[in-house]
Amino acid sequence: MRLLPRYPAYKLLLVAGDYCCVLSGYGIATAALAYGFGRPDAWIVLQQWGSWLAFAGFGIAWILILQHHGLYKLRSLRSLPRHTVLLLRSTFYALIGFAVISFFLRPPHWLDSRLITGATFVAGTFLLGIWRLGIFYFLHRSLLRTDRFQRPTAIAGTTALAQYVAERLLADNGHDCKLIGFLADTLPMGTPVLNGYRVLGSWQAPTTTTAGIKHVIYADPTLSPEAILTSARAWTQTGATVSIVAELYPTLLPERLLDDIGGIPLLSLTEVESRQLLLFLKRGMDFILAVVSLLLLVPFFVAIAIAIKLDSPGPVLHRQQRIGRHGRRFWMYKFRTMHTGDEAYHEWKASIREHITTNKPLRKIVPQRRLTRIGRWLRRWSLDELPQLWNVLKGEMSLVGPRPLLPEEADHFPEWQRWRHQIAPGCTGLWQISDRSHTFAQMLLLDIYYVRNVSPWLDLYVLLKTIPYMLRGQNR
Repeated sequence: MRLLPRYPAYKLLLVAGDYCCVLSGYGIATAALAYGFGRPDAWIVLQQWGSWLAFAGFGIAWILILQHHGLYKLRSLRSLPRHTVLLLRSTFYALIGFAVISFFLRPPHWLDSRLITGATFVAGTFLLGIWRLGIFYFLHRSLLRTDRFQRPTAIAGTTALAQYVAERLLADNGHDCKLIGFLADTLPMGTPVLNGYRVLGSWQAPTTTTAGIKHVIYADPTLSPEAILTSARAWTQTGATVSIVAELYPTLLPERLLDDIGGIPLLSLTEVESRQLLLFLKRGMDFILAVVSLLLLVPFFVAIAIAIKLDSPGPVLHRQQRIGRHGRRFWMYKFRTMHTGDEAYHEWKASIREHITTNKPLRKIVPQRRLTRIGRWLRRWSLDELPQLWNVLKGEMSLVGPRPLLPEEADHFPEWQRWRHQIAPGCTGLWQISDRSHTFAQMLLLDIYYVRNVSPWLDLYVLLKTIPYMLRGQNR
């Protein structure tokens, strides 16, 4: 496992340029006020390292706001008018955040000047516009014309959808994918498919005839999630990247989490791999938030415990054995929501087996008549999950991560577990904030997407989405 994540080169260049523009805008604005308008407070700012360091810290927040608006996805550059609107919107939110920080924290006097604040954001936005809509746009387009910055790409499938994806890749030069052929098991190698592009070999795993492929796009509606993930694991072991045409699973992920190549929305499994530094930062955030949450929720925990004891006989907490990081088993804690007894437990396990083997939509698997009165209420508002904060504190779970599988569930898909178990399971995740109508295999696909794209931004996105989901009482 690498220490640092391997981000795409274009994204690193874009982030570095954005940050330089933000800091330069601050310096230019304060210098203009100091020398052009005779502002003594601006002159003091230029000489204080503390002020520069404070704004440098806020510059990181500005970058995160740009990330929130999807401005580090290549699809944002496909339409310059839309890119301009998103850039102005992100700058507006950055200005609001800047004003809020100034009001509550009361930092050095330079932040209290509305003129300095306004001039900084005008200059920063102007430089960002020149950099993004001018310099970077044409620089990126020029680099994509060279073979060094292009990835040999093959499309898994030969259906109408696969051919449409190929046509889009060939018609659009605003991406780094160089189409070299198709992958299929139903046609012999060398079979022509579209415009002289032929079948290079099997999509299931790389061979000597497909050794040069660096990117595989799955675009065959007949492929199951199980088949795609088994194949994707084989390709990624050779260093290739893997994407799935979002049309195959149109409701799986929101648009802002998708990539875009040639105008085709894609679900990427290998954009950013899990790395030690990311996992270290993730663990630090988990620990701090878990400690704060447990301290604040102590009275609430006591009230729930009393309600459970008064409602039905049995323990307050229920523990289940789950599969954690690296396949290690641990005890996950929840507030008890069902009547005690072996009959209820066996009926619950039978429901799990039925949903997995029949590929039914994976909603909350629990016999409703076994729920207690307080249990129905706790499950509806997801309050039965709160004791998992203790698992987070112990390092067995994370606030955000793959759904913690039961041993019975993990036994059905042993080949996929290495991907899912690179990081700790989460109290919430992409499946929990979806409509939960996905099949078991699609749920695992969501989990693996998260593992391969883990980032502080993605964690924040899931946490913020979880709060309104709980408040609406949709966990039924």
